Amino acid sequence: MTAKSMLICPTNIVTYYHDEIRNEERAKKIVQAERDKKSRIIPLVAEEVTKGEYVLIEKFEYYSALMKAQPNVRVPCLVYPGTSNEKRLTHILKICIPLEKGTSWLFKNEHVMKLKQDYRLTDSAIARKINCNTSTINRYILDTRIPQHIRERALKMEAKTVLEKIASSIVIPEEVKMILYKKAIIDKGNDFRLTGKKFEYMKEFCSVCVLPDTLLRNTPSLEMFLDRLIYSNFKIKDHMRSLFNSFSVREKTTLAHEDIPIH
Repeated sequence: MTAKSMLICPTNIVTYYHDEIRNEERAKKIVQAERDKKSRIIPLVAEEVTKGEYVLIEKFEYYSALMKAQPNVRVPCLVYPGTSNEKRLTHILKICIPLEKGTSWLFKNEHVMKLKQDYRLTDSAIARKINCNTSTINRYILDTRIPQHIRERALKMEAKTVLEKIASSIVIPEEVKMILYKKAIIDKGNDFRLTGKKFEYMKEFCSVCVLPDTLLRNTPSLEMFLDRLIYSNFKIKDHMRSLFNSFSVREKTTLAHEDIPIH
């Protein structure tokens, strides 16, 4: 396909999904870093689906930075003729999975799930189309799709990172994940909010404790149980005291049985 170079405002380019950058200073640094590269001009890459309507297909982190730092300033864009939604989604994954490391798990999950749900493609079919292993695709479909209202609130509550970690965890049961999504978007300062640190405790807990099916199937009881864990901070202080005491007693016992040297 023949591409043409154009100057387009980022606000005039749409995406299926992009990772919002909330920190303006970080956005400016990304934009400047792109400009400082040897190629001098780093264009966005888009498809023109209809006259004057563009869909981004490459350079997503740069686009996100532009949307925060200078959304209404025209920038160089390499524009290809429009294809189909399926081909466009496939191209995006083919570029972003191996190359665009700045895109999040949620970004890749969104595009993989669109191919699976809208075009009924299997994991192996998607893998073939983008030239990767099926196991790579499986990384982005480990959970049921994150509800849209939770995704939107996560951005407002600055909980996107925790949400992504929950979704990508392979040790947390799906039933638990669906509750944790809600706990991650509770107001900051609330004792029942799942913070990044508490998520690490939860992951560790699930890696050593197998929750019974009877509990996993009982959503109200499961949520009450998880609330107790989160509220008590997994009783980390009690655990640390117990751990110290166990070693302290052992140390005292060892010292009591050691022979006292005679000079």
